[in-house]
Amino acid sequence: MKTSFFFFLFSFLLFLLFCERNKSPMQSLSAQYPSHDFKWSIDTLAPQDADQISMFDIWGTDENNVWAVGHSNRRKYQIWHWDGQDWSNVEPNISGDRPSYYEIFGFTELDFWIVGSSGYQGYILHYNGSWERVDNNDLEHCYSVWGTSSQNLFIGSRHGLIYRYDGEKFTKYNTGRNLLITNLWGLESGEIFATGVNNENQPAEPPIRYLFKYTDDQFVLVDSIVRVLPYEETIGMDLWGIDCLYSPTGNSLTKYIHGSWETQFYAALWRIHGSSPYNIFTGGFYDTVYHYNGIDWAPAHAKDEVIGGIWGIWCNEKYVFVIQHPDYFTRILRGKNKMNEGR
Repeated sequence: MKTSFFFFLFSFLLFLLFCERNKSPMQSLSAQYPSHDFKWSIDTLAPQDADQISMFDIWGTDENNVWAVGHSNRRKYQIWHWDGQDWSNVEPNISGDRPSYYEIFGFTELDFWIVGSSGYQGYILHYNGSWERVDNNDLEHCYSVWGTSSQNLFIGSRHGLIYRYDGEKFTKYNTGRNLLITNLWGLESGEIFATGVNNENQPAEPPIRYLFKYTDDQFVLVDSIVRVLPYEETIGMDLWGIDCLYSPTGNSLTKYIHGSWETQFYAALWRIHGSSPYNIFTGGFYDTVYHYNGIDWAPAHAKDEVIGGIWGIWCNEKYVFVIQHPDYFTRILRGKNKMNEGR
């Protein structure tokens, strides 16, 4: 009797092992990796009393709290907020010349930053429940922003300058080159990178792109590329990553890992953002949004007869928001992954 019981138990365990090994691979993958299939909605920012609405960047904490920033001929239309139902324009009650905003980055719904310029000066806004301008009118134009907290914030500027804000004061870092610092990004390893382009005085011939790394309290040049035909590019205008660095170059997407570049695929790309290594979006010209789900890259949204380019991307695990400029106005694509339908 005892022997037959152990034989039955052994047979049952073998049966379970066989079933586990013969699960459908796609069944397992679909649980871990998001689909490329999205349901899209389109919102247009084009108030009748404005001649131009050009949003340049977008950021949020969740799909019901998203901010877009940029430029307009009317000051009140340079910051917009999505509450899950509608877009509304937001005008901070701050006096002075009208700025233009280039990037937004933050940490919580009550702690985020917007950078730009006004006249010949940089312009930095902080939101902590109320709006505050913190640049003291003594910084150069500001083009990019990234940080680990509001006490450890990096801001890219012109003339090769990068500012670090510790919650009280700005420290200036000079890369030693006359550049625009177009992007800053940090990895989970603690590494911080910046990209620069030598188009301070247009046109720059030949155009050169630079990659800097923050090391020993300074930004050190680690790579550069001269853009001459035929283009086989590595350093792009935008950066994003968690365990490695992705950069869209204008004609391809590249990945920087362990000090070397790997081309992922070729397309007209210049913006990128993700929420995890298994959920990354990139795009540029021709209105195609490409999505990486941890397995492969594929179009998540293709041409719909409006060619305006992709200027900004923000996403979480379920949703993606994409900025486009079809003309002198802005439209924002909102995509929901169909795997999350009904959730």
